[in-house]
Order: sequence, then C-alpha cells, then structure tokens
Amino acid sequence: TFEAIRDLLIRVSEEKSLILTIEDLHWMDKTSEEFLDYFIEWLANTHILLILLYRPEYTHTWGNKSYYTKVGLNQLGVESSSDLIKAVLEEAEVAPELRQLILDRAAGNPLFMEEFTHTLLENGSIERRNEQFVLNRKPSDIQVPDTVHGIISARMDRLEDNIKRTMQVASVIGRDFAFRILQTITGMREELKSHLLNLQGLEFIYEKRLFPELEYIFKHALTQEVAYNSLLHKRRSEIHEKIGEAIEKIYVERLEEFYEMLAYHYSKGENFEKAYQYLKFSGNKAVRNYANHEAFSFYSEAFEVLARMHETFENKRKRIELCRLQAPLMVSLGFPEGSLQQLKDGERISEEIGDERSLSYFYSIFANYYSLKGDPMLGIQYSEKCFQEAEKIEDVELMASVGSALALSYFLSGAALKVVDMAPKAIRLLEKAKQESEFFGRPISAYVHLNLFCSSSLMMLGRFFEAETFCEKALCCARSMDHLPSIGDAELYYGYLFAMKGHGKIALDYLKSSLKHLEEGGFLLLLPFNLAFSGLAYHCLGELEMARNHLQKALKMKIDLEMPFMMSHIYNVLSMVHLDSGDLESAEQCAQKALFVAQENKERGFEGMSLTTLGRIIGEKEPTELDKSEKHILKGIKILDDLKLKPTVSIGHFFLGELYANVGLKEKSIENLKTAEAMFQEMGMDYWLNRTKEVLGKV
Repeated sequence: TFEAIRDLLIRVSEEKSLILTIEDLHWMDKTSEEFLDYFIEWLANTHILLILLYRPEYTHTWGNKSYYTKVGLNQLGVESSSDLIKAVLEEAEVAPELRQLILDRAAGNPLFMEEFTHTLLENGSIERRNEQFVLNRKPSDIQVPDTVHGIISARMDRLEDNIKRTMQVASVIGRDFAFRILQTITGMREELKSHLLNLQGLEFIYEKRLFPELEYIFKHALTQEVAYNSLLHKRRSEIHEKIGEAIEKIYVERLEEFYEMLAYHYSKGENFEKAYQYLKFSGNKAVRNYANHEAFSFYSEAFEVLARMHETFENKRKRIELCRLQAPLMVSLGFPEGSLQQLKDGERISEEIGDERSLSYFYSIFANYYSLKGDPMLGIQYSEKCFQEAEKIEDVELMASVGSALALSYFLSGAALKVVDMAPKAIRLLEKAKQESEFFGRPISAYVHLNLFCSSSLMMLGRFFEAETFCEKALCCARSMDHLPSIGDAELYYGYLFAMKGHGKIALDYLKSSLKHLEEGGFLLLLPFNLAFSGLAYHCLGELEMARNHLQKALKMKIDLEMPFMMSHIYNVLSMVHLDSGDLESAEQCAQKALFVAQENKERGFEGMSLTTLGRIIGEKEPTELDKSEKHILKGIKILDDLKLKPTVSIGHFFLGELYANVGLKEKSIENLKTAEAMFQEMGMDYWLNRTKEVLGKV
C-alpha cells in the first residue's frame, strides 16, 4: 500500500509539480505516521511540496532532513487581521471603529476573530449602512465572552431549540457526520435538511461530499467540541448508543468498515459488551492488515472495557482470550510498555480458573520476554518444564508454542545442541498433524519458527548443509502461506546463514527481500537483525563503510526498542569492522561492550566470540601484551569449544594464528592457522578460508 501511494504521487509529480497538505498530524494514527516517515525518505528528488500542519507538542524525526523547513505560525498581524475581517464581512466595507474593536478583542487569533465577527452580526451589534458595516452601539456596551469556546457557546445558545439539538446530536457522531446516520437518530425528514441548511448559513458546518452519500463536517474541531460538551453526560451516552445502533442498521452489508467507529460509540455509550466485541473485531482487522500498533492499541482498550464489567467467569475467559490475541503483537513490537503487566494478568486469571493450557502458553511468552530482555536462563526455566510435559502427551499445540520460546532461549544461551535435540521433535509432530500453517499464538508460524531456530543452531554448530535444508523448509512453508512476517523471518535467517559462511552477495539478496517483507508485515523486532546481518555480509565483501553504517543503525534500533538480546553479536561484528579499518580504539571499545553485554545477558556463545575478538584486537593494538591477548582468545575458544560452536571456534584459531604470526611465533601460528583452515574448508566458510590462506602464505 505504501509503495502504491508513493508511486502514484511521484508519477503525478513527474507531469506537474504537486503540493500535498496534511492537517492535524497530532491526531494521526500510527500507520499513517509510518507512511509519512516512509514517504518523506523519497521526497528529495521529486517535484513535490509536502506541507504538514501540527501543534507544537507533536514530535517527529524529520528535523535533520536537508529538505525540511519549519514555519511557526504566530498570531495574525494587523494587516492580515484586517484582510480576514474584510473577508468575513465581504458584502460591504468595514468601518474603522468596527475593525478596531474586532482587532482589539481578537488579539490576532483568527478563529476568535471569525466567531466574534459572526457574533456581532447575529446579536445585532453591527448593521449595514450605505455600503458599510458599522457599530450601532457603544463598544463598552458589547458583552462578549473572552474565549473562543465561550463565543461559540454563546452563538449556539441563540439558535432555535430544534436547530441547536440537531447540531448537538451531529457533534456526538463526530467532526464528520453522515446525513443518513443523523436522520436515523433524530427521526426527522425534510425539517432536518432545513436545520442543516441553517447551520451551513451560519457557518457552523459545511457540506463535505455528496457521493457516495451526503456528509457534512463541522467548520472547526472546536465548534464540534463545544457542541458536544454542551450536552449532559447521560444524554451524550444515550446518543452514542443510538449512533452505534444506527450504523449497525444502515451499514449491515459492510459492517467491517465501521468496527472502529462502533467500538468508539459503544464505549462512550457505556454498552461495554458491544464495545468489547467491536474493539476485539477492530484489533483482529488491524492484525490482518499488519497494522500491529493499532491492533495492540485496540486490544488494550478492550482490556480497559472489560475491567469496567462484572468479574464473571465468562469475562475472565474473555480477558485470557484478549491476552492471547495481544501476545504475538507484543513479540512483534518488542514488548511495548505495559506488556509484562498484561501477561501477568493473563497468568493470574488462568491460575484462578484452572486453564492449564493458557497458563502454559503465557509461560512460553514469558520465556520470550525474559530472553529478549536479556535473561535467557530465566526464559529456559519458564518453558523447559512445560515442553517436557507437552512432549509426554504429544500435545502438538503446546509443543509448538512452548517449543518456539524454548528454542529462542536455548539459542541465546549458546545451547545450540539442545535446540537441535528439541526442535525436530516438535517439527515432526507438526508435520504429522499437518499443522505447518498454524501459528499457535505466535507472530509467525510455529513450524517456520522452529525450523529457523533449528537451522541457525545447526549453522552455529558448523553443519551448514543441514542448516540450509531446515531454512529451505521454513521459507517454502512461509511462501505457501503468503504471510509477510514469516517470509521475512525465513529470508532473514537464510541471509544470516550465507553471511556466516562468507557468501556476502547471496546473503544480501536474501536480506534485502527480507527487509521489504518485515517492514510490510510490521515485524519491528527483527529489523535491527536484518541491518546487523547485512553489516556482516558487507564485511565479508570488504565494503567496510557500508558494514559500519548498517551495524550502527542496528545498534540504535536495538537501544530504542530496549531489546539487549544478541546486541553482543552486533558489537562484536562492528569491532571486527573497526579492526579491519585500522581504527583500533573503536575496535577495542566495541569488543569490550560486546563482552560486557554478553556476560550481562548470560549469552554464553556470544561471550566466547567476544573474548576471541577482544584478544585479537588487544594483540594488534598492544603487541607487547601477548599474554593478555592470548589469554582472552584461549578463554573464548574454550567456551566455544565446550558449546561445540565450530565456526566461531575456527575463527578463534584464526585470530590466534594471526596473533602468533605478528609476534614471530611461526610454529604456533602455522598450527592454529592449519587447524582453522581445515575447519573452514570442511564447513565451506569461504571468506574466512581465504583470509586464513592469505596469512599462511605470509607466514
């Protein structure tokens, strides 16, 4: 959708310059905001002027663009104010004393100026004489409220009762309102059109469109707000409910288009049962459209509505259902604020009503939460026991949902062997039950997820051929479902696999396609990894500046998402890029951070990788510190060897061989380089194999 809108606008701008104006950004929904962020990146070389109007409190990320200019709107000056008064009183000239009165009272506020001028006309304070508008009473005798709200309210109070009631009911529908809905609520026919014509003549409302049906809009949001607030709470609530009923009656054939509006009106009408129903429907609709922020927000509102209802057994079931609907979004969005509390709420209610299946599911999401937040060991505690119980009874759903979380925790802790032992069991059960396309409450297919973690674990064990087989199964399944996040995830791991082997160009082909699918599918959590693995691929290709840029962007996104898992890996690759660029100071800083984060997050495999890299950097930076650098590399190799992580063990031996070569320890250098060479040769890690041969040639 984003691409289609972008292409349409750019194509039009190629024929003639195009000006786009978007008002009230401070009220914008998240998906529209994401489109603007996306579209602005394409503006630089187009004939498009994009004008965005927003209140000062609205924040954005466009300020650093060279083609962005901010224009602050102050109060109108005397000349502009005079022009505005003349435009309102366009039928004749404006007497100087009348113009001065309006200027003094309005103090440059354009809306106040308009409403004040209309008030003077309506209350008879000014009249037309000899082609000129003049005051017919002393300025001191004119009593007008001091605020815009007050003026609009006073103007409303002078309306006939039927016209005023029409305006009030319309204000409850919204700033825009359809004639059919207003007619259904009021029960009026021809007289309704007459009332609306009156309101148009007084410039409270405008006709917005005739096709496909007649709609009106309040002249200003404040006008609607004043009319709305003039109603008593009980009366507003009654009208909101009637609006909901009218929409259900009028638009019965295309009700899905109105889920969000129905949720709003039934919430305001305090019909909590229907409000909950339509908020849930709105969330489900947003999920189908990959609008994950909106979906999360709708489900959160549904929780708030349920909290206002009686705590019955049925409503407890509804809370569990909502929590299970929201959990995949939590994972996709990197666990937004309030996620943990929602999960604990689901856990508590599941325990209260004895829903063991939901309880196990929440444990699997807790496992994800703690693993992604930097404590995979706690994640393992949450899911290991659940998986064992599910395995005993061959419960496919539980094994799939809990197994996905457990695989992540194992992988992050460095226990690749455990993933390779556990994941295939769940994969086989899913294949046997023909449930490869089921999600089981995960943001992507559980089958795809399990295959990918099995693949990445086999890769970390150096079994690249087997890893590719599992990756291919995941990608085929994802494509058969045509599910964007699942496709993007499978391509991401395929790219990672080839980047680890050193096949940078193939890796980037997969990663570029993955980025497109992840962005379109709203899977924010994986975007920094796409950048990080792209950085690794560019490093293999010797494009160090591109590698650095991608890795630094990945780190920033990780920090913004407050997701420290695997951050050590990103720092580690960045330290190698700095090392190869000759920036030893930055290389050491990144390697130290990589080690600290790995230890902090209990990511044992990444700790070993960080130690070998740090040792190599110390050896390059301080050749006299042989013992220190050697100690770091050997310690890292020991950790990695214990975990059987063969590719990184071989890189450790390569670093050690390089270190010994630099200080003239030829035999030790050749021994380690030969070890690395044989391992790289066996695994098909071409990039590292070529580097090893290059150093061996020099030794």
